[in-house]
Amino acid sequence: MAKKKPILASKFLIGSAVNLYGKRYFKKKARLVTDGSLKSIKPPYVVVANHSGFADVGGLVVAAYPTCVSFVISETQIVKWPSLIKRMGILPKKQFTVDTSLIRDIKYVLSKNRPVAIYPEAKLSVVGTLNIIKPNIAKLIKLLKAPLVTVRFDGTYLHKPRWSKSKRFVPVTANVRLAITQGEIASLTVDEIYSRIIENLTCDDYAYQLSNKIEIDVPDLCEGLENVLYKCPCCNEEFVMTAQGNTLVCGKCGAAVTQNKYGQLEGGRFDKVVDWYLWQTSCVREEVSEPDYRFEGYFRAEKLVGKKYADLGDAKIVHDSAGITASFGERTLSYGIGAFYTLSFNNDYIYLPTSEAVYRFRRLEKVGCTAKLNLAVEQLYDIMENKK
Repeated sequence: MAKKKPILASKFLIGSAVNLYGKRYFKKKARLVTDGSLKSIKPPYVVVANHSGFADVGGLVVAAYPTCVSFVISETQIVKWPSLIKRMGILPKKQFTVDTSLIRDIKYVLSKNRPVAIYPEAKLSVVGTLNIIKPNIAKLIKLLKAPLVTVRFDGTYLHKPRWSKSKRFVPVTANVRLAITQGEIASLTVDEIYSRIIENLTCDDYAYQLSNKIEIDVPDLCEGLENVLYKCPCCNEEFVMTAQGNTLVCGKCGAAVTQNKYGQLEGGRFDKVVDWYLWQTSCVREEVSEPDYRFEGYFRAEKLVGKKYADLGDAKIVHDSAGITASFGERTLSYGIGAFYTLSFNNDYIYLPTSEAVYRFRRLEKVGCTAKLNLAVEQLYDIMENKK
């Protein structure tokens, strides 16, 4: 059976969303700052943007309107209302997998003089900086032969950090560049295209906050941050950090650090969230370099069936030098170390797709274990790649 053509974004639905919700959101919930240049660029083109928070999706829709953009988005994000969301121009795909039919869908949308937006990080920023972007995105841009527009959002992570339960009112700035014109595509190499993408999208929301003196003074300033900053820099104990208000405290040694209204940490070893995370990264790299490295965690397995996740019972996830195994009931999912270069995760879940389904695993213990497992996968993959 021939694959159905993708549904182009409904101008009525997009217009209604922008006028009834989007404009109001970016006045009352966050302040969108844009020079209006995205509206002046004539489609078709490919937009490549960073993904520091979900506000950058809405911000891109508002910044481009009345042009209606189609978005490449993980199928896990369209569970509740798939039919309606697809009419908004969504092109669903499994994260971190190669899908040749998606390329056909993108070419179809471009052929209709519509732009397509891609988030090459494939997941939300962990600490407000750029996640791993593979060179494959540059190969895709070269293949599509369409102009490239890059949009770097500053402030969307501050507005709603991935670990936070609340939103904060901050300026969200869209930095738009026509990175590659139609005439340049043929002459540029894949490496040159990749370099422009990385240069234009490199970001640091905490640096943006500090340099622009953006004050964030909310009661739950740090609550949830222990899901990302899970290791104490003083005693090196893992998964014992707790947060209350603007303070992070180690449950073992009692070391405490506070975050001020400009996002800086006070009273501890690191004065930046990013530096703390990079230190954790180096610690994990040392661990996975050891021949006896092993991560073991207990989760609850769920499988995406239709519009809901079905419970599959208790699960055990093991990560070692051979890769990842997830065992639940009589089923075992196995992935070699080359299967993922990074993981889709949040405070409570790890997502592991297969060719036939999407599985997610809810942690049953250890606040921060999902962040560590993601780091371990990234570092082990990087070590493997560097040995080639």
